[in-house]
Amino acid sequence: MLDWLSRETAVDASINAVPLVILAYFAVLFEAASPWSFDPLPVVLTHTLTLFPLVLLLIATYVVARVIERDAARS
Repeated sequence: MLDWLSRETAVDASINAVPLVILAYFAVLFEAASPWSFDPLPVVLTHTLTLFPLVLLLIATYVVARVIERDAARS
């Protein structure tokens, strides 16, 4: 599945693992320990502010890993 991903690229892309874990932790925390009663506005707002950057960071990490591998293959 990830045959294109070398060990060096995985190490380079793993720098984004810490922010991904932090964002996922806060998303789960906001859902589990909801400080508000279920009011749609705060729930949607908190999940938007944590999950949207999480998805963007996942996409950016994937794109960067593909570019690193492509450039390494050219060399």
